[in-house]
Amino acid sequence: MATTLAAVNPINPLANANAAYDGFLNAFLVKSGNATYLVDGINKRDKAYFWGQAFMITGLIDAYERNPTPTRKQLIIDLTNSFLNQETYDWSWNSWTDDIAWACIAVIRAYKVTGDPTYRTVAANNWNFAFNRGWDNVLGGGLWENMDKHTKASLANNPMIISGIFLYETTGDANYLNKSKQIYSWFRSSGIYNTTTGVVNEAKVNDGTIQYSENSYNAGSFINAAASLYKNTGDAQYLNDAVRTADFVVEKWGVMNQEADACARGIAKLARENNLGGKYYPWLVRQSIAVWNNRRTDFNIANNDWRNPTPGGEQFAMNCISMVTILNVTPEQEIVSVPTGTYRLNARHNGLSLDALGGGTTNNTALDVWGYGGGNHQRWTLVSLGSGLYRLQGVGSGLSINVAGNSGDNNAPVVLWDYNGGGNSKFYFSSPSSGYYSMIFVNSGKAADVAGTGQGAKILQWKPTGSTNQQWQFVAP
Repeated sequence: MATTLAAVNPINPLANANAAYDGFLNAFLVKSGNATYLVDGINKRDKAYFWGQAFMITGLIDAYERNPTPTRKQLIIDLTNSFLNQETYDWSWNSWTDDIAWACIAVIRAYKVTGDPTYRTVAANNWNFAFNRGWDNVLGGGLWENMDKHTKASLANNPMIISGIFLYETTGDANYLNKSKQIYSWFRSSGIYNTTTGVVNEAKVNDGTIQYSENSYNAGSFINAAASLYKNTGDAQYLNDAVRTADFVVEKWGVMNQEADACARGIAKLARENNLGGKYYPWLVRQSIAVWNNRRTDFNIANNDWRNPTPGGEQFAMNCISMVTILNVTPEQEIVSVPTGTYRLNARHNGLSLDALGGGTTNNTALDVWGYGGGNHQRWTLVSLGSGLYRLQGVGSGLSINVAGNSGDNNAPVVLWDYNGGGNSKFYFSSPSSGYYSMIFVNSGKAADVAGTGQGAKILQWKPTGSTNQQWQFVAP
């Protein structure tokens, strides 16, 4: 008899987001006299530099927007005022366009929270200064990253669009919209953005060459910029570009292992504003599950590698703010729950059963599918780990199914291994079709997949597709 499962487990509840917010503040917030600021690390207590301070204030505003309490609002006021007292209202001393862009984002978002017109004025004055100083016709246009005029970079141009659109939305001045469109038009045609793959490269050098890269920060900022322009213009090109790059991110990073806040914020915005939650919320949920599972529990913080546990010792604030953002921009979702017990698992596409190859009982035994014969190597005990997570233990071996080598890659084999609490042996369920369920590994965000149709087809992990070779029926043995 097949087991009927029910969607009952909340994923990314507000309690988790609140714990991450509080943990970040406990680790990195300092209040000293009239000053409130964020420091570099748990042990390195220097005040974070200009753009880092602004970048992290932005992440804390993400948390305010999910849970807008008076205490959080006051913290934004205190952080922003201390930032302006330290850095002054005129940032022309800073030669980096991206630094100014991120400070503009933080301060204009603080205006949206508080309504303090001083914040809007400061953001507007410095945005206009940065645009006028940074834009010229060398390389056909675009903003210089730094006033040494070596590169026109993603990390300067896209945050200037994001902050420019915030200014347009809060002032109604079309100058900001038009200049943001101007920046985007140059960027899209510059060769930095690949209009076929969605890859956002690093920069265009002053000799006309491209600095190639595939980092998540640039992709996320571009998605945010394009989605912001689409929201305010309705021009489908912006939406198509944002979707193309979001799809690239989802394909490349099943679970993030580098700076993720820009991607999380950009993809969440794209999904929220364009009825694309069905497409992108599963990816956001996978990130939320991974980072929460791999957090450091003394502070409830995690660094940027969400595929592995965050170690003790020194951790830096700029590497930990992404956890705050992902847990606060991802809406709470529900995932299916399974009664614990012993089962055989039948693959939907061929009806064959999950099987320890050759009846093996040792570490690194491969898994395949085979006609059910009733042996203990085809019987599996489902163990609940709480919070909607599970492990699957072989009755014959006592070992758990495990992604070999803690891999995050497609095609990594799924094998038997001693259970050690790693995310490569923990999974949760999605329900692509009534009565059949996919197992999504925490460490990779990828599904247990049957790589073939016949007996002996191996079990690998692959990006979730909802296809029948990733769907399993739980049947009493």
